[in-house]
Amino acid sequence: MANDFFRRPLQNLAFSLGASRAAPCYCEALITVTNQGNRAMEKFFELCGANNVKRDQRGKHLLWKLSAAAIASASIASALAQGTPSPPAKPPSFPCGGTNPVGVQLAPIPKLSNGEFTNAGADCAMWQTFIYLNWPAKPGPRGVPDTSQMMGAPGMTVWESFLTSEQVFLPNGATPMPWTRLAAHPLMGSTAPKALANDAGAGKVRVLARSAKVSQAVAKLRTTLTANSPTNIPLDEIKQADGNTLYDQQKNPVYYDVAMNKVQYDYITTNKLYNAGSQATYATKQNIILPQGSIEVKAAWKMLTAAEAASGRFHIAKGYVPGSVGGKTVPIGLVGFHVFASGGAQNAGLWATFYQIDNAPLLGKPGTQSYSFFNAASNTPVNTKGTSPTQVAQVFPDDATAATINKEAQQLFIKGNPKSPWQYYAMIDTQWSKTVLNLKTPVPLTAPVSPGKPGDISTNTLINPVLETFMQTQNNSCMGCHSFATTAQPNSTIATGFSFMFGNAQGK
Repeated sequence: MANDFFRRPLQNLAFSLGASRAAPCYCEALITVTNQGNRAMEKFFELCGANNVKRDQRGKHLLWKLSAAAIASASIASALAQGTPSPPAKPPSFPCGGTNPVGVQLAPIPKLSNGEFTNAGADCAMWQTFIYLNWPAKPGPRGVPDTSQMMGAPGMTVWESFLTSEQVFLPNGATPMPWTRLAAHPLMGSTAPKALANDAGAGKVRVLARSAKVSQAVAKLRTTLTANSPTNIPLDEIKQADGNTLYDQQKNPVYYDVAMNKVQYDYITTNKLYNAGSQATYATKQNIILPQGSIEVKAAWKMLTAAEAASGRFHIAKGYVPGSVGGKTVPIGLVGFHVFASGGAQNAGLWATFYQIDNAPLLGKPGTQSYSFFNAASNTPVNTKGTSPTQVAQVFPDDATAATINKEAQQLFIKGNPKSPWQYYAMIDTQWSKTVLNLKTPVPLTAPVSPGKPGDISTNTLINPVLETFMQTQNNSCMGCHSFATTAQPNSTIATGFSFMFGNAQGK
């Protein structure tokens, strides 16, 4: 009876949303449901894609009532659980924000906007989204947090269950698999064991196939930009697509991973934008704009030594290099993480970048600790292309506001789990713009797309030392580079709403 007190209303709400795709999704309040309400909440997350995309006051009021009922029943439900561990009814949190602080809580609640237009508001939103993305994933459905576990538990995270660029943009522009289907990863090859290929397809194993800093789409873009001779092109930035590789102190390359959430996947597949021909036809009629609620992530991984794997300082996954003998996997640690939350047609979106704190020192301040990408005894110049191992230094310090919030976030992880590896991660900064855009016109919209008026963009410099090692110069940033993203057609100048992913589409 106690279970049904809050499970049934949430199930009814979830099923009604499933019956009407136009219904708004209200994800934030549902996280307060305890372990006995997980099935209803997981169904809700599955149906609405775990994205906080639209709200109205009536719906929000209803959900807060339902979640309050769940909290009120938590003590009864706990007794019924008969010793089954479950997260606390009220997760740890800290006040966070600018003019209207909303706080950050240790719960998988994506927050994809910066409505107050402050650096603190953006940082808090992205830390909350970081928590959602890196929360343990529920086995089976993609993008669903497992709320029976706490952040820091070993295993696949929410974003790791997303589909990768390689799983959606297939050879010859073939139709990608459905979001819910678990199938072998297309890059595994015929020699990989079937079980391993299926684990890679589900996201449990990361396929280490990309060691260049930027995708092939950006490599093609540089040729296009040079041929068309436009002005104000960040050529130093685009050159990173030429295959410059970052090597750790063991001379192993760093590998990169690009993935998308269901909102982005649905937009791409519904409009057949995974195929270069269909993409070109679509772009003649309307502009390619990722809908609000889309999340695109890029991760950097290093192969871990035995000591690093046992340190407890890294989020660890299994990695597989295609062609490895016997299907052998290696432990890999997350060392860098970009997040792009699309702002739809009216905004350049919200960008953030995170790093593992043992990566590299601040330039000129090596300290005495051991680093993954820096050796104080080396004579190799820092941030130099073509070196192995690569000596890395962080040229620009973390933003002052971000640095303060980092300390709060790290303490939050410790409160949730004193052994959580996430306490060893930090944010460099966020990037956002106050400017209201209209990306729907003209058609076609040509690159580069201005992300905002001068003075409206929060920062013109946002660089991650393990994702953009060799381009740490003033005025290089996420928005600055992604404003040049174009369609997959050769020599295209048609913009794709700040996402390079579309340039990976192939044709028959």
